[in-house]
Amino acid sequence: MILPILLLMLQTSPAFNAEEEIIVVSRQLRMIKVDLKTDKREGAMHLRSCRILRGSGHSDLDAIPCGVAEQCVADGVPTRRELKNCVEDRSTSRINLVLASRRMARVD
Repeated sequence: MILPILLLMLQTSPAFNAEEEIIVVSRQLRMIKVDLKTDKREGAMHLRSCRILRGSGHSDLDAIPCGVAEQCVADGVPTRRELKNCVEDRSTSRINLVLASRRMARVD
């Protein structure tokens, strides 16, 4: 009788740990603060600099927003507001992919 209960507990523990990790990483990611310096030349947005003012503690994730900012500017984002939205959206997508690949690596 006790063995099935213990087996059930073992099966649910990894899911709980994954959920905890998602919550912790989510909190850390919300703390990332990025400083973007831009200017407009010849009618186009240019990225002068990008730096992380406050990181999450995960260097691979912290590097994503600045790389994404360069891509958004290269794609022709016309305003700072649109640049901010582009960086947030694309960074979220990339970060989710990185976290998913980490989870998959642990499962294998």
